[in-house]
Amino acid sequence: MSNSATTRVSTDNNTNDVEQQQVIIGALEHEAFVDSDELTRFNSNRLEATLNHLSKWLMVALFSLVLIFRRDAKAIWLSMGAILNVGLSITLKKILNQERPSSASKSDPGMPSSHAQSIFYIVFVVILSMRDWVGMNVSTAPFAGVVLAFGSYFAWLRVSQGFHTISQVVVGAVAGSLFSGLWFWLWDAIVYEAFISNFWIRLLVVVVGIGSILRFAVFTIQHWILNEH
Repeated sequence: MSNSATTRVSTDNNTNDVEQQQVIIGALEHEAFVDSDELTRFNSNRLEATLNHLSKWLMVALFSLVLIFRRDAKAIWLSMGAILNVGLSITLKKILNQERPSSASKSDPGMPSSHAQSIFYIVFVVILSMRDWVGMNVSTAPFAGVVLAFGSYFAWLRVSQGFHTISQVVVGAVAGSLFSGLWFWLWDAIVYEAFISNFWIRLLVVVVGIGSILRFAVFTIQHWILNEH
């Protein structure tokens, strides 16, 4: 074989080797990119699952903090409202009887989302309580917006985790918001005057309110704590 032929064959072999190396490197880079993308999605889903699990505790902590700061008869009234709001959600589920998405692990009806309804009841308890304390103005409105945004995110997690459809969460959020507003209005427009003028009304509100708080504590232990083990 001539030197030119030998040189040409050697060049071709080197070219093929370089091309193969580039293909291998490209495949490795693509695999690394895919693995990194999958890892990012996995971490994001795990974070959302954790936040979804913690959302009920965070909202109850926020609700309890508001009640502690209030330290008034209306706090007892709002506790009663929280229990009745849960009862309303259960009743609506039975009436509407709409199935959850196929990805949901629970088989009970999903319309409305009881999580979303409870979250938005608490969200508007916080916002309306702030209105009672300092009024709604340019200083307090951003805080109300932040509370509303967090509540919306926690409610949306019920969709992203496959527990509810968007419509089920929206209906739950609307129901909880309306009930919270109605419960505030009932106290301000009707109950408060009767409460301060009638001993038996005061006694009834206090007894039923304390009973509601104890009932919620039992519910929390039975369904939130014991069921996790």
